[in-house]
Amino acid sequence: MSAKQDMRIIADALATNDASHIERIAESCYYGRGRERSLKAALELWTRAAELGNADAMYYLGVCRYYGDGAPRDAEDAFALWERAAALGHGGARASIENLRPKEKEDAP
Repeated sequence: MSAKQDMRIIADALATNDASHIERIAESCYYGRGRERSLKAALELWTRAAELGNADAMYYLGVCRYYGDGAPRDAEDAFALWERAAALGHGGARASIENLRPKEKEDAP
């Protein structure tokens, strides 16, 4: 797939306002499945999908924010995203909160 075709697919996904579709395209950008890996595109797509209420997108954005993967590290923002996703029933977000919040408290000065 050419870069131009890929940009068109991403633009078309964003235009649909279909949060699940946008989230799946974001994952493929993040992992480089069927396209060149692009953290920038993945974060843009996950942000839009999260705005549309997609729990998977909120979870992945939280992971990126917690670890500083493609975005500035911000544990507070990560936990806020995970809490929103957990409220929507996302198990991975719940696990991240349970496993990482105690670690953050231990590491605090």
